[in-house]
Amino acid sequence: MKTFKIALLALSMTLLLQGCGDDSDSDSDGISTDVTQPDQPDIDTEIVGMWNSDDTGDGELSTIIFMDDGTYIQTQVDGGQLTSDPNNGMELGSYSVSSTEGKLTATPIFDKNGTSGLSDSTIRYAQISNGKLTLKADENGNGIIDSNESYRFSETKSEGILGPWDFDDADEEELVGLAFLDNDTYIHVQVDDEDGSVDNLENGMEWGNYTVDPVTNKLSTTIVYDDNGGTGFSEPKTRYARVTGNISLSIELDENRDDIIDDDEAFEFSRP
Repeated sequence: MKTFKIALLALSMTLLLQGCGDDSDSDSDGISTDVTQPDQPDIDTEIVGMWNSDDTGDGELSTIIFMDDGTYIQTQVDGGQLTSDPNNGMELGSYSVSSTEGKLTATPIFDKNGTSGLSDSTIRYAQISNGKLTLKADENGNGIIDSNESYRFSETKSEGILGPWDFDDADEEELVGLAFLDNDTYIHVQVDDEDGSVDNLENGMEWGNYTVDPVTNKLSTTIVYDDNGGTGFSEPKTRYARVTGNISLSIELDENRDDIIDDDEAFEFSRP
């Protein structure tokens, strides 16, 4: 949970987190020093979705997506927005959450954001309340969830173009995904199935601003952060975004610039 504006945080996987602390006292915020949380029988289903950090400032990004197949994607960009910052980028892995105490365990399988995300061995707990996700982490290992070790997230609703999308033609072990946020920014993530290495320049994330013309559906984007090479929306092409039934997204692009969208120029996405 380091730099998650969290110093933690929305495309396949389980961190070994060991218990800690004694079970006696409470800290100044009334949280038990054994960091055990109340039973949450529906946490494993309620946590599924895309969550955007409440603590990010202007020009920053901190999101996490928990999918129902036990996979998570975390993205992080600080105010400097530099691709040279090792803590900026994306992380992909598997997760599980205990319904009895909300203990969150994770195993990263692709990690391009250094100490951000869920890649360390910190003990974490997840709680859902009033539509908010709270991630708590014993970052200093003292057996107490201190007041500065609790991070709140708001859910990005999956409606219209908003929310996360999976590429329909991605291979089984490949990640290609899009997410559109309600602050008019988008995220593109990609990890190749044959070479999931951080050294592959096309593996990683892209973040930028977007608009969709309500009449023509023309999708216009401006890149803010790009560490996945020529994938995503980084090339200046004419694109259109069309949502059908709130479950399908078609990204159409005029690759040969003839003002015609050919069959092989439409890319289909579905809700994860």
